Amino acid sequence: MKKFKIEKEHHGYKISEYLREVQNYSGRSLRNIEVFLDGKKVRTTQKIRKQGLLKVVEKEKGTNIKPIKIPLDIVFEDEDILVVNKQPYLITHPTKKKVDVTLANGIVHYFHEKYGKEMVPRFYNRLDMDTSGLIIIAKNSFTQAFLQNFGDVKKYYMALVHGIIKEEMINIEKPIARVGDDLRRKILDEGQYAKTVVKTIKRNEEKNITLTECELFTGRTHQIRVHLSNEGYPILGDKLYGDMNDNVKRQMLHSYKVSFIHPRTKERKELEIEMYDDMKEFM
Repeated sequence: MKKFKIEKEHHGYKISEYLREVQNYSGRSLRNIEVFLDGKKVRTTQKIRKQGLLKVVEKEKGTNIKPIKIPLDIVFEDEDILVVNKQPYLITHPTKKKVDVTLANGIVHYFHEKYGKEMVPRFYNRLDMDTSGLIIIAKNSFTQAFLQNFGDVKKYYMALVHGIIKEEMINIEKPIARVGDDLRRKILDEGQYAKTVVKTIKRNEEKNITLTECELFTGRTHQIRVHLSNEGYPILGDKLYGDMNDNVKRQMLHSYKVSFIHPRTKERKELEIEMYDDMKEFM
């Protein structure tokens, strides 16, 4: 439940207009709420005539994801957002081919233990099974819509790649497409626009590898993996886009930093974590 104090300047607004224009609700979010003005249930089409207290209650929504207890590395949590550090080798969400133990199962179990009810795990971002790091989960539909439309979410990854990158920064803007049922994505003119900025952090000449920071400006499937491989610097351990014989157990890609505008405070929140030990060992 969210509470908003109605100020005089918003008299004459329909409640739906007030929630959209002032509190950044989406049209979709408005279809899933009940509103109470000074304790009385009202329609969102009602106009605000006086100062008062507006309460917004989301209708409960269930999920068919089975709750399974798994260890969670919680980096940040409040009443709207949960951010976890996903370990490698864990799928984010059940798929048609794999529906057993996933991060989503663990989140559903955690929510049930904490709140005593079934809650939908609303993932803002997802990571490949072998990619580790920060994942943002919205606890309600308003937060999910706010992050998507107004959150200005910034995502940064650490990637260990084959080869020595001589440039300090590479700006990659190349469209990515999927061809047929092939899992691999390709750089094709008819693909979706994709932008990744790659910064060189550290070079290891002896091992012929470079530690990079990759900032995502779009969110295409396998974007960093495709862009780096296309530039001639495949990620260590990436069996799909890299060297099949590099003897690395998983792709050395880690979501290490995120920042976003918080839906309640409207202030920017930044979270940063270290790389996993398996990546540190290579440098």
